[in-house]
Amino acid sequence: MSLMKQPQLGLKILELRQQKGFTQEELVEQCNISVRTIQRIEAGEVMPRVYTVKTILAALDRDLDDLQESVFEKKVKKAFFLEIDDDKKVSFLFNQLHLGWVAGILSMLFLVFQLVEETAFLTTKAYYFGEVFYVTVTILAAIAFALHMRAFVLIGELFKAGFLKTSALIAIAINTLIAIYSIVDLHFQYIKLEAFALIYSVLFGIVFICMGIGLYKTNHLGQLPKVTGIITLILGFMFLTIIMVAIAGPASILVQGLYVAIILRAIATIKQQITAEA
Repeated sequence: MSLMKQPQLGLKILELRQQKGFTQEELVEQCNISVRTIQRIEAGEVMPRVYTVKTILAALDRDLDDLQESVFEKKVKKAFFLEIDDDKKVSFLFNQLHLGWVAGILSMLFLVFQLVEETAFLTTKAYYFGEVFYVTVTILAAIAFALHMRAFVLIGELFKAGFLKTSALIAIAINTLIAIYSIVDLHFQYIKLEAFALIYSVLFGIVFICMGIGLYKTNHLGQLPKVTGIITLILGFMFLTIIMVAIAGPASILVQGLYVAIILRAIATIKQQITAEA
């Protein structure tokens, strides 16, 4: 990657000097460059030669790698759901996004089994493969879904799609709460099955409407998020009607395939951005 431009270069050298605890005069003693030159570099007034930069960095016990990070790449490093150390590589982000789309596919599979079990309970008052299987699948589905949605938290942060980021966090929270309750109340003793189905429909209607708006408002990833956003909005309203849940439920699993495609599109776009700034 190319050396960063001024004034970012000067600000970075200033930051490194202060981290080292050097004054400008002390840095001059270490690298034999005039105080005036250091002042002008740090102020962003001149673009120094690579040799001069190497000399300054050597005095600060640094190398060119410290100045070869693009603005976008630095932003990428910090765009995580949980705070991470600054020395994490950009490849860490790609790993998290790849984990997101793989988790999306796994989530789809787990949700199919979960849907089969819940349908069986609705019709026969018993789980098709048994309670242990249902609990296991529900836990795995919740974990996979959370990792899948986490990718959209990252995408929302990177592409300034704040509503998408918030919606993904809401989706994780609601889905986790519903999964926990489904496990705690396997036989719907605390809340009647009909009441639970109503709560489920309304909550997921809200989730899909929020995600739909967030996706539709997401820029820089082409038309795919916008089309997916419209479809997601329709699903959200179908959930809210209650009577169309039987269609919206299975359809929502299929829509996750589009979510997987969006994550892959985001990965490709980020790589293009970093390459363009190299």
